Amino acid sequence: MRLLSWIPVVVVTLAHLIALVADATTAAAWTQVLLMPALAVALLTLPRDDRGPAWPWALGALAGSWVGDSLPRVMPEDATFLAMVGGFAVAQVLWIVAFTRVERGRPPMAWTLLLVVVAAALLAVTVPSAGMLAPAVVVYGLLLLAVAYLAASHGWVGGLGGALFVLSDGLIALGAFRPELVDWPQRDLVVMATYVAAQALFVAVILLTRSPDRTAGRSPLRRDRPEPVTS
Repeated sequence: MRLLSWIPVVVVTLAHLIALVADATTAAAWTQVLLMPALAVALLTLPRDDRGPAWPWALGALAGSWVGDSLPRVMPEDATFLAMVGGFAVAQVLWIVAFTRVERGRPPMAWTLLLVVVAAALLAVTVPSAGMLAPAVVVYGLLLLAVAYLAASHGWVGGLGGALFVLSDGLIALGAFRPELVDWPQRDLVVMATYVAAQALFVAVILLTRSPDRTAGRSPLRRDRPEPVTS
């Protein structure tokens, strides 16, 4: 049953990526709207007794991401970017809450420093070109950093998800404010593939850490030192 719950997002994602490659604009638009609901099936099919404290926050994060995917399609053209960022910002806040609702470890210092360097580089490149949106870009960048850090505190699954999340959102930011830096074919394909993969890995983290005493399958990036054995 657990594997079957992932079939909808696999099917919709493949359809969406194929539509992007084929430049089928209408199909790509409709399948993008269906991505997060399809992924939510993996959470919604979880038995009620197995849903931990992070479950509702993760579901809310997927809903926020769905708003970011969908709302720009019904907004005036000059408001589409803010609508997208607004939905995704809410999703990031909810992911932050979700990742702090269950037991977690600490990412390696090298990983943390790498995230800080990447986030600082993205802000340095995009903020000067953001104009009036510069404060929003800074806040969004800090939220992105927090999500990636907290996801990595749940092991390599979350760490990989956080890295892909930064890559996807980084490409979106560069495309919005420094398009000359990412002017290459199939950029949207990379953005969407990494976006869905990151969200799926975040959901996997929630499924693997449903409660503090149920962490099977979790492989922390850094484990706390064991207590010394005393005789």
